[in-house]
Amino acid sequence: MSHTQDGSELLTGPGAGGLLRSAVGNSGGVLHSWQLDHVDHRPGRSTKALYRTQVSWPELDGPQAPAREELFGASAHIGEREKNLYVAEQTLVMTDGDINVRVWRYPHDPWLPMLPQVCYPDIVGRTLHDLGVSIGTDPSVPIAIDVVSYRPGRRAVLRVSQGDRALYLKVMQPHRSGEIVDRHHRLLAAGVPVPEVVAHHNGLVVLAELPGRPLARAVIDEGVDSCRAEDLVALLDRLPASMYSLSLRPPWTDSVEFYAGIVSSSVPSLGPRLDSLVRAIRDGLAALEQRMDMRPHDVVHGDFYEAQVFVEHGKVVGLLDIDTVGPGRRADDLACLLAHLSVLADYGNAGRIDRAMQERVEEATGTWHEMFSERVDPTELALRSAGVVLSLATGPHRQQEASWEAATEAIVRVAEEWVAQARLAETRRREAAVAAQAANGPVTGSRPVEQPAPALEPTGVRQAPPSTAPPAVRPSVAPQHGASAPAQQSAPPVRSAPQQSAPPVQSNLTQAAPAQSAPPQGAPLRSAPTQPPAPPPAPHRHGPVQHPAAPQQSAPSLQSAPQPFSAPPEHTGPPPQPAADREPTPVTQPLPPQGATGSDLDDGDDSPTQERRIDSILPR
Repeated sequence: MSHTQDGSELLTGPGAGGLLRSAVGNSGGVLHSWQLDHVDHRPGRSTKALYRTQVSWPELDGPQAPAREELFGASAHIGEREKNLYVAEQTLVMTDGDINVRVWRYPHDPWLPMLPQVCYPDIVGRTLHDLGVSIGTDPSVPIAIDVVSYRPGRRAVLRVSQGDRALYLKVMQPHRSGEIVDRHHRLLAAGVPVPEVVAHHNGLVVLAELPGRPLARAVIDEGVDSCRAEDLVALLDRLPASMYSLSLRPPWTDSVEFYAGIVSSSVPSLGPRLDSLVRAIRDGLAALEQRMDMRPHDVVHGDFYEAQVFVEHGKVVGLLDIDTVGPGRRADDLACLLAHLSVLADYGNAGRIDRAMQERVEEATGTWHEMFSERVDPTELALRSAGVVLSLATGPHRQQEASWEAATEAIVRVAEEWVAQARLAETRRREAAVAAQAANGPVTGSRPVEQPAPALEPTGVRQAPPSTAPPAVRPSVAPQHGASAPAQQSAPPVRSAPQQSAPPVQSNLTQAAPAQSAPPQGAPLRSAPTQPPAPPPAPHRHGPVQHPAAPQQSAPSLQSAPQPFSAPPEHTGPPPQPAADREPTPVTQPLPPQGATGSDLDDGDDSPTQERRIDSILPR
């Protein structure tokens, strides 16, 4: 059996059917069909995949019972070892001697031990009660659960509601939750409108609901009227200077080679364009370092885009996902927002949003880009935007949407247009410098006219002509009539791949020989009965999916086999101080040590931006 060193060919090819068949059969089930739903590929290191399957359990439901929809996860680690594995009892490890694959049934993610405790309506109530948390005022009202996002092995976000009150449950690896709780407390004390931490335990953080609605929805409906660019910058400027001492989160442009490698491995024909794009970004940033200080002087959000900002009546009222707050450059945050908006606007060129929506997003992007360019260097802003867009090009393949190759190419094209915008900004800067010196005349002791910086290398494909507008406001192809807005998200909307029958090819992998006794095969594991899928939820503000209580009998469990950064930035000046008119809220519990060690940080692509939006995860 052939496979790549990171297991990507095995987990995304026909051989995955054999793996799933073996895992399901080991637990007494029958696999009827499967489709790849999500893939998290780290070239040369590891691959995680999520599959949507149809499975029947004859011993549990009877031989004539219909198949159930089940989600299965699989993880292959070769280039890197498995880290932070917490619960392996309900997973199955298979091997062919060269590669080990771990398979699990959702929600029993071995890296997220609290996920099974919040996915079932009858269990989440007890979990919250044990934490001293109540949702609604009437306990007799059923609890509804909406899965906002799930990234296997990394994190999940769920919205639970009872009556007219809702909470958000953020599930992560346990070693990370203490730091996240600390950051929320510190930001709230500084007056930053982040969600209040209601409770937390072992990788579960319970958050209050923010007012308003996501900017991602508002900008589609209201365009530039959704909020002011000045308010977005002011929100970032409120991040307290005390958080400058946290660990540095490298900018997106530091990982352009990493993202380009992921994209080129999925679409090899884009390789030459990606190589040119990476060189253009690298050369452009190197030229900037010759004329300006590029060190991190600000406290930044680290993943600032339209789904993270909440607005109401044209005002900014909330900020989400502060996991990456720390030292950085303001241009990175502003570029992250512009990059996401430019990709969203480009959806109109493929008919994925209607023309009116596209025009509103383009107008907002152009207006905000103009104001942001007054705050930070325009060339740096454009280059950083190109780097963020390149990171988003990994999304279509990761999310296994229909026509993901064309969607990937479109995002690469948007990144190329941002590089063209950087060239234009640099040309204008040099022309302005020459004009200013010509108007003032020679001055004794003055410096000579600045020599032109090295030109940014062209990407060589479909170069956009010079324009004063950012990529989001370029003329677009007329969209298809009747197209509707996608679910709120930053990456292209998720489209499920066509369902395919499980291939007859049997995997050569066999269950790894246990070195210790495994739990009984009949260990309890709940399973979801078949029901029509719910419409895709938009993050944080859409109605929940109703979940009935768990059945008395549950599907059998997968048996387990034993499993065979940088230093703080140099800072020469004091960081910006918080506004004097803010009254800090006292922190009522001790703060854990600031920063994170190298072992705590999972480098590479760990952005919430890239998380899979799940349209129907219904564990029972």
